[in-house]
Amino acid sequence: MKNKKIGIEVRKMSELQNTPYKISFISGKGGVGKSVLASNIAYVISQMNSKVLIWDANRKFPNTHLFYGVEPPIRLGDVYKGIVPVEKAIFKINENLHILSDEPATFSDDEEDKFRFDDIYRDLIKKTSYDYIIFDTPAGLNNINVELALISDLNCLVITDEPTSLLDGYALIKVLREYMDIDKIKLVVNNTIDYDDGSDIATKMNLATEKFLGFKAEVIGIIPYSRIVRQSIIKQEIFVQTDPDEEISQAIREFCGLIFRRTSRTFLHTNEIVN
Repeated sequence: MKNKKIGIEVRKMSELQNTPYKISFISGKGGVGKSVLASNIAYVISQMNSKVLIWDANRKFPNTHLFYGVEPPIRLGDVYKGIVPVEKAIFKINENLHILSDEPATFSDDEEDKFRFDDIYRDLIKKTSYDYIIFDTPAGLNNINVELALISDLNCLVITDEPTSLLDGYALIKVLREYMDIDKIKLVVNNTIDYDDGSDIATKMNLATEKFLGFKAEVIGIIPYSRIVRQSIIKQEIFVQTDPDEEISQAIREFCGLIFRRTSRTFLHTNEIVN
């Protein structure tokens, strides 16, 4: 990764006017439930009279669309190849919730994708009008992940109680601090027994970051374990919609309420989104 080049490109993109509030869901380790959370959170925010785009940024193994039970006919791969403009790849899940997804097992060059992403992102902002863009990123670290973290207003680092999740999460923060203000990184603790369990997990993470990085991440979400998550994945359903009274659904709504209150912005719906 070339941090100087990335930093220059991101500063250019940050100058775009009327950009939506951008949230990246990141993790050092796969399998922590990041995509499930991003999909359900995007749905809830879209129900708050906000226009939301969820962007599956995992070019090699995209699966965010499956949580909604949809198969977009045009994918991001066609946009990267220059076959169609980005607005043609946007798939409408409902009136306020749209998705950008890719073909499964797409072969892609990380460095080349970064430069194409710059153009695609600028084009998207010019041609659409969203209140929020939610990036569901692949686990770990690559050029695209760094760039998404840089341009995002909020980076939700999803962790669990697994030692590998905490270790890889720490490593991710350590690398990202070379590129960005890490105060934009907040912790979301997933699959917890209860609130105290989630707090203990976050404390373990912050003991390491405070000692070695001088940084303590704010905890903005503690999401309990629930059996309905696995069921919703199998059925390709959004559990906050099908099981709104479950504890995990309530926790998701509380998280979204916090995000909604923090984004003290006036959103102008001036452009009709092209589908």
